[in-house]
Amino acid sequence: MDSTTLQWVLAALAFALAGNIWLTLAVLRASRRERIAPAALVPGEPLPAVQARPLDGGPAFQPGAAGQATVLLFLASRCPKCREKLTGVEQLMPLAREAGLALWLLSEEAPRRLRAFLPSDSLRAATARLALRDYRRVNPLMSSPSYIFVNYQGQVEATGLIGDEDWLALVGQLNAEPAQERAA
Repeated sequence: MDSTTLQWVLAALAFALAGNIWLTLAVLRASRRERIAPAALVPGEPLPAVQARPLDGGPAFQPGAAGQATVLLFLASRCPKCREKLTGVEQLMPLAREAGLALWLLSEEAPRRLRAFLPSDSLRAATARLALRDYRRVNPLMSSPSYIFVNYQGQVEATGLIGDEDWLALVGQLNAEPAQERAA
C-alpha cells in the first residue's frame, strides 16, 4: 500500500471517529433534556412571553398578553380527540367574543397541515403558529386537546384538558351569558 492510500484511509477513519463523537454527544444532550421532566404552568404565574403569527397572515403578537382575558387552546392535527373538539370550539368562539374573551388556537404545525385540519374559516382566523421552542414554553407538557386560561393581567388562571371541570365551567358561563342578556 502506498503512502497516499494510507493517508486517505487514515483521513476517512479520523472523519468517521469525529462524526461518531459528535453524534454520541448529541444523543447525550438529547437524553439529558428528556430526563428533565417538563413542569406544567402554575396558576398565578405570568404566562411566558412568546411571539405567535396568525395562520391567515398578519403581524406577530403575544398571545395571553396583559390587557384582555384569553383562552389558549392546543389542538393537534394527528389527535383524534382534538378533531372531535373542533365543533364545540367553533360554537364557543362567538360567545367568547361577545363576553370580551380572546380565544386562540395555538400550534407549532405547518400551515398546510393546519389548514387541512381546521374545517372552517372562523377556526383558521383564530389560529396562530408558534416556533416549537415557544410552543413548549406555553405548553410544556405538549398536551392536547388542552387549554390555558389567562386573566387580563397576563397571569395563568387554570390549565387542563378540554372537557375537564374548569373547561365545562367556562362553557357553562359562556352559554348562560347570552341567555341572561336576552332575558334582560
